[in-house]
Amino acid sequence: MKKLLLLFIITIFTNAFAGDLGKIDPLSANKLFTEKKAIIVDVRELREQKRGMVKSALSVPLSTMKNNKDEWEKIVKTFPKDKTVVVYCGIGARAEIVGLELAKKGYKVLNMGGFDSWLHAGLPTEKK
Repeated sequence: MKKLLLLFIITIFTNAFAGDLGKIDPLSANKLFTEKKAIIVDVRELREQKRGMVKSALSVPLSTMKNNKDEWEKIVKTFPKDKTVVVYCGIGARAEIVGLELAKKGYKVLNMGGFDSWLHAGLPTEKK
């Protein structure tokens, strides 16, 4: 029951913060990734990523975008324009911020919301 309640709360917060970008659920994001049609970007801070990340996700913390624009621009230029960029964070709010900036640069971006939704779906993770 606690897991179901937690998943419900996560879904509510994710939907509340994922405003302008399209949304994608973890299973669909994983499918796009395994079909090589998407890259997955974790925008959480490094201390948060220590508990785990989506397997093969790129780490691009929001603080990089805010505090080191040159480094952020350099990283973003490596993203393939022919693939969807799936962004996620803790609950979806920071992913929305980064995603909107990527969309301004011409990327197709979808917000997956929070890392916990990936965990609850039982999808592959890794420690960095």
